[in-house]
Amino acid sequence: MSNNPDTAAQVYLRRKQKNLDFFKVSLPKIYQILENQMLTRAELVVTPGAKDLDMTIDGQSCYRGLAKEYSEDEALQFLKENPPEKPLKTFAPEWPSSYPADRFASVRVRHLLEASPVTPENFEGYLRGNNFFPSIVFLGCGLGFHIQAVLERTTVVSAFIVEREPEKFALSLFTVDWAAICAKFKRRGHSINFAIGLGNGSENIQSILARHLKGAVPFYPFMTTYYNHLADIELAEAAMEVSKDVATIAAHWSNYDDQLIRLRNTAFNVSKGICYLKKKNLPASEYPLVVVGSGPSIDHRIDSLKSVRDRVLIVSAGTGLRPLLMAGIKPDLHVELDPGYSIYEIHADLGADTLKDIPLLAVNEINPHVPELFGRTRYYFKSDNAVPALLGIPGDGFPGCNPTCTNAALSISYSLGFRKLFLFGTDYGFESKDKDHASTSIHGDKADTDFALQFRAKVAKRKRPVFEVPGVGGGRIYTRSDYYSAKRSVEQLLLDLESAASSMEVFNCADGAEIEGTVWLAEEDFVKRIEGLSAADLPSLDERFQSIEADLGRDTMDEALPDLVAEIRRETGALARLVKKTKLGGARDLALLANELKTSITRIKPKPGGVGVTGAQLAMNQVLQGGVLRLVHVGLSHGLACHDGKGRDQFIRLWRDQVVDLLEALPDHFQRVMSDARPMADNPWSRTGIRFPEPELYEQGGS
Repeated sequence: MSNNPDTAAQVYLRRKQKNLDFFKVSLPKIYQILENQMLTRAELVVTPGAKDLDMTIDGQSCYRGLAKEYSEDEALQFLKENPPEKPLKTFAPEWPSSYPADRFASVRVRHLLEASPVTPENFEGYLRGNNFFPSIVFLGCGLGFHIQAVLERTTVVSAFIVEREPEKFALSLFTVDWAAICAKFKRRGHSINFAIGLGNGSENIQSILARHLKGAVPFYPFMTTYYNHLADIELAEAAMEVSKDVATIAAHWSNYDDQLIRLRNTAFNVSKGICYLKKKNLPASEYPLVVVGSGPSIDHRIDSLKSVRDRVLIVSAGTGLRPLLMAGIKPDLHVELDPGYSIYEIHADLGADTLKDIPLLAVNEINPHVPELFGRTRYYFKSDNAVPALLGIPGDGFPGCNPTCTNAALSISYSLGFRKLFLFGTDYGFESKDKDHASTSIHGDKADTDFALQFRAKVAKRKRPVFEVPGVGGGRIYTRSDYYSAKRSVEQLLLDLESAASSMEVFNCADGAEIEGTVWLAEEDFVKRIEGLSAADLPSLDERFQSIEADLGRDTMDEALPDLVAEIRRETGALARLVKKTKLGGARDLALLANELKTSITRIKPKPGGVGVTGAQLAMNQVLQGGVLRLVHVGLSHGLACHDGKGRDQFIRLWRDQVVDLLEALPDHFQRVMSDARPMADNPWSRTGIRFPEPELYEQGGS
């Protein structure tokens, strides 16, 4: 501060201390940022006798001495440009086609969507009404006056305060009462979050934005309105970059039906007694390791891989196995991630005993019949999965394994010590819409068995929309939301791994989408690179596995199941009671309930008297969270998309009834499936997948 008499200064200093005291108790993570924040670039300017303030950054005025007046006018203009009757035109909601499977939860959600008056033909955006905003992202905190002005004039259900410069946020401690602002969000169904950058560039704020906004699903991105303070171009550009990943939001959503399949598969596998790998980083090796997917560039790249076969280790990932075998290349290891029974069918189509001498590294959720086809099988767990905690082995999961086998292969290869990694067939895109896989993969036209033909016919019926992304050659190629999600996940994984190991090098030897964090190699450059690597001793994969493997007892899952069932009953009961008792008189009530449900299912607290969250609680949340968020999204999006008040009221009542019905029926359904004692060979749950009709569909209300 400058030019400020001592008496006036005390007012600002007391306000700052009050704010610090508030953050220390209520939001300690924000307090840690602010506690010792040095003001080296930002300054609060208080002129004696003036009624207004200013903020300068590097000596440049932000408000021209009129911070309060400017912020007030800006807030009024924002509200004028976003009147209650103006529809939010962001992204369309889900439709019945999003839930094609005849499974416990999917059937109920599909029937609900079929009853909605909103269709792709009449969808015209989301109506707020009643002078409220479901969600506002305030891009830029400044001195906070604009946030204060908006909240004095309207209700915001979910607010995000984003500031890339922590010094600016620190100045707001002198000017606004954050305790009073946050008090508005202590009411039922309201929430406020802060995303404060480190002031060191756009990548940092992009990362922070992405992390926070993903936690705001489903309000983000469907119900979000952006408020850009002081026309902060860099912050707006960061938000736009984050919004490009909207395609990955739905790809990361889970659901109850899928989680049940994964947990049932785990129970089958554990009941056989499994050997699994513990997460531990082994000594580094410079020996080149190649991870192989099934992208279309395999067709013209496979010969270069064959030419150096005796100088590399090869790990096949998912459907990358078949193209390798068709080219006469046997991988040193095969990695699987997908839990569906179709994985067994795809590999079984290669013929009996074809895979018996190939070791398998399978996720704990793998269909239990898949290991029967391979040689020695070891299992791995994912670090973002609750099952290790449920089974009493927390900390043994590998990070960054989702959403594809390629991610898992990369993560585990790094932990095994490999620092020279080459990606083949990881195209994450395609030049021709008619060719999105290698010709010899199960998706390709050279796979001509009866099963392959039938498989491709089924897949063709569920082709996803395509869009363009930058290609490795500098042009544009096509991709899909699932491929793009996988690409972005790989890029984040590589960013994390490379920051931990400066010696790590990852080379992209696919001719598809550009992969940040990799060096693209043309075919001839790949061969030269392998030939140019100094001769390193060939490491033994088996010895490395043996150094980090452990056994899991056959009864481990059976012993953990009762606590998990009890937690599911407790949580679904609490959620059902919340839905039943809540008044739903319109759009605002629906938004408040939606936010309360979202908050309840995304925050896990220790039970009374407990010292921490238990493995059963974590697993319960994993089973339920995605499904509850989907229910919230369906109710919120279709409710607010109803422009007819009567139609909206009818749909909200139907939604409430369906949510309560599902929550009350779910615990018995879960217990029945998980406690089914029939042996694997006779149990239809060992031969299912998310796109298969549910075996012996339980309690579907006549469906």
